[in-house]
Amino acid sequence: MSRDCYNLGNHPHNKDYPTFPPPPPQQILRDPEQYWVVVSARKYGAPRGFFQDSSMYALYRLYEYIVLDKVFGYRNTLEWFWRQHQWPICEIPDPQDDDTARYAFLAGVTYLMVRSYNARVALGLTRDAPAIMTMEEAEEAKKRTDQERPYERVPSWAEKVPPLAETLSITTHDGVTLKDKDDERADPDFLAKNILLWTPHIHFT
Repeated sequence: MSRDCYNLGNHPHNKDYPTFPPPPPQQILRDPEQYWVVVSARKYGAPRGFFQDSSMYALYRLYEYIVLDKVFGYRNTLEWFWRQHQWPICEIPDPQDDDTARYAFLAGVTYLMVRSYNARVALGLTRDAPAIMTMEEAEEAKKRTDQERPYERVPSWAEKVPPLAETLSITTHDGVTLKDKDDERADPDFLAKNILLWTPHIHFT
């Protein structure tokens, strides 16, 4: 699997896009508007040379959207991933990413996914349920005990990813950066990886 980063100098409609993996967060944030031009022109979910999507490729796409603070992008991807019930979050393969900041961020994303999905599971929803449920199906789902509900778990590799040696601050799409780790808007799971990130809007209907 290629370890080359995206070349931001390439034309955004390059048919070979994307290469894999995407740049580290610091590099994306040097010119987020230009990087968004590249990402929004993407036609394929999997990297160049791969013809089948996977949970890990989807994880990297979520990484890009969250670094860029593109709410529409990451919420749509969260909802799409939810429907891929054959991809339990705990089974997302370890990317063994050689960039420490990107690896820590990917780990943080899995925590967001678990929080997002488990909020739905707590309501009686399941990832393998039909998109439209009858009233009887919905009532039956709500009757499940907490022990019977298929709650998601973070992958073991994400728990083991160490926090960054230096705090990584992520700027929002409109240029706001949290200055203090005590800010209540900071995401707690990302803080555990020493990443200062405004908690994303991860819940979808």
